[in-house]
Order: sequence, then C-alpha cells, then structure tokens
Amino acid sequence: MAETSVHGAIHRECSAPPLSRRDLISGLPDAMIHNIFSFLPIHDVVKTCVLSKRWRPTWTTATDLVFVGYDVYFEPPPDSPLFFPSIVDSVLSQFSSPTVKKFHLTRFMYDEADRPKIDLWLRFAVRRSVEDLRLRLSQWSRFFYVLPEFLYCFSRLVRLDVGKCCFSLDMTIRWPCLKVLSIEDAQLSDDFLGRIFRGCPVLESLVLSRCEGVNNIIIDSLCLKKLVLVSLGFGSYVKKLCAPHLLSLRVIGGNHAGFRLDNVSSLVEADLDFSVESRDPNSKGRDLLRHLLEKVRGVPTITTGGWCLQVLSLLEMDGVPSPLSKCQNLILHAPVNQWDLPGIAYMLRSSQCLEKLVIYLTCFPMVCSFAMFQLHRESEERFNFDEEDFLCSRKGNFECLVKHLKRVEIVGCEAYVGESKHLLALIKFLLGDALVLEKLIIKAKLPPTPDGQKQLQVIQNVLSYQRASKNAEIVFDYHFK
Repeated sequence: MAETSVHGAIHRECSAPPLSRRDLISGLPDAMIHNIFSFLPIHDVVKTCVLSKRWRPTWTTATDLVFVGYDVYFEPPPDSPLFFPSIVDSVLSQFSSPTVKKFHLTRFMYDEADRPKIDLWLRFAVRRSVEDLRLRLSQWSRFFYVLPEFLYCFSRLVRLDVGKCCFSLDMTIRWPCLKVLSIEDAQLSDDFLGRIFRGCPVLESLVLSRCEGVNNIIIDSLCLKKLVLVSLGFGSYVKKLCAPHLLSLRVIGGNHAGFRLDNVSSLVEADLDFSVESRDPNSKGRDLLRHLLEKVRGVPTITTGGWCLQVLSLLEMDGVPSPLSKCQNLILHAPVNQWDLPGIAYMLRSSQCLEKLVIYLTCFPMVCSFAMFQLHRESEERFNFDEEDFLCSRKGNFECLVKHLKRVEIVGCEAYVGESKHLLALIKFLLGDALVLEKLIIKAKLPPTPDGQKQLQVIQNVLSYQRASKNAEIVFDYHFK
C-alpha cells in the first residue's frame, strides 16, 4: 500500500508541466519582490524588468532607491548612458510609488554645478516621506554640498547619514522622529551639536567621523545610547565628553590627543582603539590611557588594541600599577607579537573579573607595528624577551585566571596561529593557568589549498598543552576564505 502511494506521487509529479515551462517568478507577490529589491542598488533593480512581464513595471513601485556612483577622480562623459546624474534623473522620472522608505545617494563625484540637481533629488525624496536618507558624496569631490533649508525641519526622517556636506550652523533643527544620525567630513560647533540634541528628542545613535569644530560634547538626553567618534580631524579635538546616560562609546581612528571623559557612569561597553600623533608615546599616551581606563573601570565590556595596547605595554614593562577594572568581556585587536604581550598582560592584570577574552588577529605578526612610535633604542631593548619566560614571570598577578575566565576566542588566519610563537605561547599560558576555563576556540580562515600537514601540526601542538582546568575544551573552527 505504501509502495503504491509512492508510485502514485511520482506519477502525479511527472504529469505536472516541466519546471522550465512554469513562470514561477511572475507569481511572486509585490511585497516579496520589493523585499528582494531592498537588497539591490537601483541599477540592478531596473535590470529585473527582463526577468518577467510581471516584473517590467514593478521596479517603478519599489520603496528603496539606492544609487551608487563611481568614487573615482573622474566619471564617464555626460553623453555616456552610464553618466550618474542621467541615471538618477531617468529612474526618478519613471518612479510611480507614492512613498519612499529609503533614498541613498553615495560615491557621487560632486561639483558645484550639480547642486540644483541634488536639491531636486532630495525634494523628490522628501515629498515621498522618506525615512532613511543617505547622502555620502565621494571623498574625492573638490566641493562640499550645502544641505538645503527644507531638510532641517523634515519631520519624517528616522535615519540620516551625510558625508562631505555643509551644515548651516545657525539653523534650527527639527527632526522629531530621527533615531540614527551619522555625519562625516563636516564643520560643526558645540552650539550646533547642542541644537541637534534638542531637535532630535528620540535620537539613539550618533556617529561623528572626521568632523571639526567640536570641543565639548554634553549629552543630557535619556534616549541617546550610542556614540561613535572617529578621527576628529587635525584642526579640532574633542576635549571633554559628558554623557551620564550613554551605554556604548567608541573612540577610534587618530588624533584624539586631548580627549577626556567626564561623566560616563552608565556605560556598558567602551571601544578605545585609537591613536595619538606623537613620536614619543611616553609624553601623551601614558596619561591619556590611564585616565580613560580609570573612567571606564566599571564598564563590563572593553575593546582596545593597536596604539593603545602598545602604550599599555610600555606601562607594563615599567611596572606601572594598573587601575582595577570590573570588565567581564575583553576584546583585543592585535597581531600578538612581542610588543603586544606586555599590554595584554597589563589588561589581564587589571581585569580581575574577566570571564571572556576575545582576540582578533589584525596583521601578520612578523611585521613590527611598534615602528609607528619610533622608539628610542633603550625602549626597544626592553622588549627583547623570551615570550614564555615573560608570561611565566607574571604568574600570580592575574586573579581572573584563578576565579573567572571561562571562555577564550582567537579569530584570524590560519597562518597567524601556525607561525606566531608569541600567540602560541599566550595560548599555552592561558590553558596552563586558567583554573575555571571551559572553552578555548580558535577560529581560522584557511586558504583555498591549505597545507594539511602544517595545519595538523598546529592542532597537535595546541592539544598537547597542559590544561589547568579539567573542564577546558579546545575547539578548532576552521573554514575556507
């Protein structure tokens, strides 16, 4: 009986028209088609009209318009069908949807003569109640686009991302629905930033990237939870940040020499992966890093690396006491070479409550990243040590290894793990001293044709290391690039 049913099912399936004869694409509902469109730039969306008769007019009713330019020193000539403004004009002239949720215009080589066109494009988006607006001009553009006045009081915006644009610093801001704001390459002021906070009562996330003119950031808002400061320019530095209700802070990039934290008592995560322009890290780096670590000592998740980690290495080699921290999750971006190990030791000694350690391997460990400091010869000589002897000399200083550290993750390329004796020494030390460790995970990207013998040797070496915790599990999560 069961066999008969199977044959019957097969017979019915065979009697159906071949898959190639059925137009399944035309049967998709509009909502699904528009969802597919939302993942594509507009020039690819337009091309879908050749897939099916049903799809030919559908792109004109899409709710997401994403225009991506060329981001090069020059664009095709105006008579070319690929000329970017012509594409935008053509698409908008055929667009029939009454609303636009997303309007993105990026990597456009802007010239002052293009301003009327961009004004018209933005008016088009505003008239259709756009919620997600991105206007990021090419970084190679010689001119900045001056944002039109009608944009400052547009009440429907939920997300706004602008780059290479000029703000009128005397304008009043009214963005009552705005939750996410990102500004790149702009001239601002403390007063204008304050008007942004007052005019955006529900703002949750703010990114300032390479923005000049901001010296003091005072945030009283209960809604703003995330702040990102990226490379704030050579002519202006943020000197003070006061944000008692902020939950997440990222300070990344360069030129943060005078940066100070005032009140950030609510932080739950802090990313301090920045650098300071200085030939001698002793002059500015020490005081700045100690100040910041003191201010984030109660933050449960801390990220650092690069310049900061190597300044901490100097503090460790000089025996400078580390401020005790309540950090439970520590994330490091480092190649783990001989100039990083002391900094890692410094952070482990400071983080007495540490439960999870994640290391992202950033560059090939044989490269001397310490060269950026141009250290004196005597400073370089202090880092001429045997990695295993150095780590063993620090035993007993890491309370987290005795009581709390349960999980270690190391993420990078297979070559890093196999060729960095400093990284292998760190893994061996952690396995041998972490008494409550439950899992050590090595996530590595393998080349298309990995060296199986070399890979196996690395695995065997790590598995042979003594484990202080009887529950410690070692996991190799290898996958191809």
